[in-house]
Amino acid sequence: MGHWLLLLLCLSLAGQALAAPPRAELLPGASDGDWLLIIEADGQLRGDELSLTPLLRQFAVGRVTLSRVTTEVRSLTRWQIPLHRVASDARQVPTLALGTQWTPSLPLPERNEPQASAGAANGAAPLSPIELQASVLHQGPLYPGQPFLYQLSLWLPANLEAPNLSEPAGNGFTIRRLGDDRWESPASPGMPGRLTRRWLLQAKEPGFHPLESPRFQGRLPQEGGQSEALSARAATQFIKVDKAPVEPVASRLILRQQFSPATGARVGEPVIRTLTLVMEGGDGNRLPRLPQSRLPAGLLARPDGEQQEERFVAKGALRFERQWRQALSAEAPGRYPLPAVDLPWFNTRNGRIEHARLPAQTLIFEAAIPSSEQAPAPAGESLNWVLVALLLRTLWRGGPRWLAFYRLQLALAAGEPDSARWALLAWADLRWTGAHQHLASLPCHGDPAIGALLDNLDRVCFDSSSPANAEVDWRRLAKALCAFDTVAVASGLSMLAWLRH
Repeated sequence: MGHWLLLLLCLSLAGQALAAPPRAELLPGASDGDWLLIIEADGQLRGDELSLTPLLRQFAVGRVTLSRVTTEVRSLTRWQIPLHRVASDARQVPTLALGTQWTPSLPLPERNEPQASAGAANGAAPLSPIELQASVLHQGPLYPGQPFLYQLSLWLPANLEAPNLSEPAGNGFTIRRLGDDRWESPASPGMPGRLTRRWLLQAKEPGFHPLESPRFQGRLPQEGGQSEALSARAATQFIKVDKAPVEPVASRLILRQQFSPATGARVGEPVIRTLTLVMEGGDGNRLPRLPQSRLPAGLLARPDGEQQEERFVAKGALRFERQWRQALSAEAPGRYPLPAVDLPWFNTRNGRIEHARLPAQTLIFEAAIPSSEQAPAPAGESLNWVLVALLLRTLWRGGPRWLAFYRLQLALAAGEPDSARWALLAWADLRWTGAHQHLASLPCHGDPAIGALLDNLDRVCFDSSSPANAEVDWRRLAKALCAFDTVAVASGLSMLAWLRH
C-alpha cells in the first residue's frame, strides 16, 4: 500500500512540475501610488481561485477584470487588478495563491519625482508609459507555406494622441493583416488599456528567420498644453522553419468529385466531372496539380474551366479551395471505368503522410436516340403537338428549379437570413450545374447589382461583429435574382410569393 501512495505522490508532483507557473506583470498607473497588476495562468480557471487577501493588507484593490483567451494552441486566464498603495512601507506585491500554485512576488519600482529626476540625471532610462508584447501562436514544427499567427499586445494610456503602428518586418515571410483588432478599456481611470492586433504569416523557405516587431509611435499630453513623443517596439522573434516534405503540407485536406448528369448520359452528350480540393493550414500556391490518370479508350476529356479561392476562416486556419472541371464524352455506348485518384499529403497535426483518395468510378453511356421519320400531319395539328411537347419539356426540365426559386422568394419575403441563404444555395445548384458551398462562389456574385447584396446577407448570417439592427434589402435582392432565371416565370413566382406572405 505504501508503494502505491508513493507512486501517486510522485505522479502528482510530476504533474505540478510540468504545469507552467503563473505569470505576473506590474504596470504603472496615472499617479505614484497607482499600479495595474496583470496575472496570467494557463488553462480555463475560475475567478475565485485567485486569493487577493494578501493584497488587502498593503493596497486598496479596485474592480478586478477577468478575461479568458483561447486559441488553437493555447488557452489562458487573465486577471487585471488595479492597486493603490495605502501602506507606506509596501515595497513589493506579495505572492498570491492561485489554486495549487503561487504567483511570483514583484517589487514596486520607485516613481517619486525627485528620484526620477536623479535617475534621469544619472542616465537611467525612465519608466515607459507604453508596453509591447509579441507572441507567435503556433506549436510544433513549422514548414514553408504553413500559416501561423503573430500577435502583438500593447498597453497604452487611454489619452494617447496620434497613435500609429507599423507592420512587422521579415524578408523570410509573407505577411497579411487580420482586421480584427481588439481594444480592452482600462480597468479604472488612469490605468492603461490593451490593444491586440494579429497578422497571418507564411514562411517562404526553411531556415532561422528573424521577425521584427512593428514600431508604435504616439504623443502623450503633458501639462501646459505640451505633448511628449513616445516610441516603442517589442522584442524581435526568431522563427525556425523546417524543410518541407515533398508532399503538400496542410492540417486538413479533402478531395471530392461530382458528375453531372450522374446517370442517363448518351453518346454525343458530355458528362461534366467536377473535382474539388479543399486545403486548410497550407499554402495553395505550393499545391501540385492532381495526378493525371489514363482514360479508357473511346472516352474523350476536354478541360471545362478552373477556379480557386483562398480565405482566412478562424483560429489561424487558411482555407484554400480549387475546382477543376472536365467534359467527358464517349465515342460509342458502353461502360467506361475511370481509375482511382490518390494524392499523398503531410498532415501537420500528427506528423504523418496521409492520402486523399477518390475511388474508381464507372461511367455508362447509352446509345443515342435515333431520329425517326414520321408521316406528315396537317400543319395546324402538327404545330399544336410541337407546342405541347415544348411546353411539357420546359415544365419537366425547369419545374424543380422554379419550385426552388419560389421557395427562395418565400424565404426572402419572410426576411429570415439563414433560411434565405440555404434556399439561395439550393436554387443555385439547380440553376448552375454543380454544388455551391457559399454565396461568394455563385456566378451571379460578379454582377455589381447583386454582389453587394449577397455579401450583406453573408455578414448578417455569420459576422457576429455586425450591428444587431443590420438588415438586408430583401425586396431589392428578390427583384435582382429574377434576372438570373427565366425572367417571365421568375417575376411571376416572385410576385406570387410576396403576395402570399
